[in-house]
Amino acid sequence: MKKIRTSHIATLALIAGVGFGSTAALAFGTADTIDQTPLATEFRNLDTNSNDLLTPAEASKDKLFTKKHFKAADVDGDGTLDQKEYSEYKSKDQQKNAKRVINDSVITSKIKANILKDEGFKGLEISVETHNGVVQLSGFVENKAQIDRAKEIAAGTEGVKSVHNSLIVKG
Repeated sequence: MKKIRTSHIATLALIAGVGFGSTAALAFGTADTIDQTPLATEFRNLDTNSNDLLTPAEASKDKLFTKKHFKAADVDGDGTLDQKEYSEYKSKDQQKNAKRVINDSVITSKIKANILKDEGFKGLEISVETHNGVVQLSGFVENKAQIDRAKEIAAGTEGVKSVHNSLIVKG
């Protein structure tokens, strides 16, 4: 069975930590606290003219801030982002991404557990990966019936949007 990659766990922990740190800093509401967050550092790095505001051109250097996202983040509608607008919007996006990663991990774990419980798969290694609810099955099985059964198990799992079945019969 495929193990959860250490890099995925580290990424999730980093995303959760950054999101929590930004939210906690904003909750305290002091400029000193806000200025010490990783998002404050990102903001300062983007603020090339050092006026404590990001123009659309400055913000676009952050891949999140397309025109659509910039407009959504610009709460006061002044055509610029202050540090609070930038940090709050970026933090919400990071939290949303962390939730997606967790949901995908839960889906993957449920599928792997159900495949392991199924009598027809004892001793077989089937890889399961999930991204945005889309499941990828890969590996080798003994027969066509196992390919169909693995897809059935995956498709029947809550949260699965679609299944790409790349399982191959051995031999």
